[in-house]
Amino acid sequence: MKSIAELRARICCPTVTPMDQSVPNLPTVKNRGVYLALKAKDRAVLDIGCTGQISAEIRKQAKAYYGIDKAAGDGVEAVDLDHRPDLMPKHDDVDLVIASEILEHLSNPGYFLLALKDKYPGRECYITVPNAGGFTMKGDCEQVNAEHVCYYSYQTLRSLLGRYDIAIDNARWYNGDPYKAEGIIFKVTL
Repeated sequence: MKSIAELRARICCPTVTPMDQSVPNLPTVKNRGVYLALKAKDRAVLDIGCTGQISAEIRKQAKAYYGIDKAAGDGVEAVDLDHRPDLMPKHDDVDLVIASEILEHLSNPGYFLLALKDKYPGRECYITVPNAGGFTMKGDCEQVNAEHVCYYSYQTLRSLLGRYDIAIDNARWYNGDPYKAEGIIFKVTL
């Protein structure tokens, strides 16, 4: 016979399986772009995957700005991060790396992380990814960017970073309610 406490615990908290991973109740950032731009203020920034309005705001705030993307542009160097991240340029004055919404596009994110650590060891880095837990369906259609090859949850991104000995300093949700937010921001040390 089970005790009342054991029965109550079983009713209130379903059985946890080896697949269940707890996720901390992280703070939420209302706007990823504003948050990253504030972090770039008066810093020498390497902005990886730098397109759009967020990168424009980061560039305005940075004291020195270096951009990397798949296509060259104004102040942006072209690097094939999917196949040759080792060709990523090294800028000695960079003290902040922003890799926003890039990992989910890469076939081998580990190769990218190794190259990043090699070029920018010990640097502060913000890595953002869409949140797999915020994934939505509309009827029988996925709401997915066709260029993405994977999605990360809090735990899977934590696991990936751990495999490459990248220290996680803190994490936040962005653009939405905790656990179901649009994405995750990890502040790490390379």
